[in-house]
Amino acid sequence: MRHRTLTLLATPAVLGAMTVAVPALAGVEDGPAAHSSSSKCFVARIAKHRVRECLVQGPRGLRGLRGLPGPAGPRGLTGKAGKNGTNGKNGTNGAPGTPGAPGTARGFAVVQPNSPSQATLIGARNITGVSEVKEGVYCVAPAAPINAAEETVAVSPEVSYSSGKLPGLVAVNAQRTGGCPASDFEVDTYTPSGVASSNYAFTIVVP
Repeated sequence: MRHRTLTLLATPAVLGAMTVAVPALAGVEDGPAAHSSSSKCFVARIAKHRVRECLVQGPRGLRGLRGLPGPAGPRGLTGKAGKNGTNGKNGTNGAPGTPGAPGTARGFAVVQPNSPSQATLIGARNITGVSEVKEGVYCVAPAAPINAAEETVAVSPEVSYSSGKLPGLVAVNAQRTGGCPASDFEVDTYTPSGVASSNYAFTIVVP
C-alpha cells in the first residue's frame, strides 16, 4: 500500500467545509491516527488506496465591510448648571420726560417763626404777609382774588424750620378767636401737649 500526503491551502471557512465534506465523499477511516489537532490531517480511501491528507491554513482573508451603525443609546443624565454670567453694562440714561401739568393750588407758603411776635414767609405764592399777634397765633394775608372771609386753607407741620427740628400741632382757626382780621387766615400752633407756642413752622396752601 502506498501512502501519500496532500497539502492543501485553504481559508478557515474552506477548512471547516472540507473537514466535513471530504471524509463524507471519500470514505474516511476514522480512528485515533486520522485526526491531528495541530495539522488537521485525515486518511481518505481513494480508488482502493489509503491517502493521508492534511489541510494547511491559508493566509488571512481581506477585512470585511463595516457593519451598519447600531441604534442610539439612552439619553445621558443632565449636567450641572453653569456659573452665572457677568452682569451687563448699565444702559444709557433715557430722555427727560415731559413737564407735568401745572399745579392747581392758588396760593402757598412756608411760615417760619422768628420770635414770639414775628414770622417770615418762605417760597410764597399769592401769600402777601404774615404776623404773629400773640404767641402761637399767626395771621396770614392772601393776595386778591383769594378771599379769606369766604374760603379756607390747608395747613401742616414743617420740621426743618421749627425750633429743635421737631413738629408741633398746627390748626386753622376759622372763627379767628385769636384776634386775626377777617381779611386774613388764622393759624394756631401748639406744643404736642396742647400749649400755644411760637416754636413751630408750618405750611399753608390755598386750594
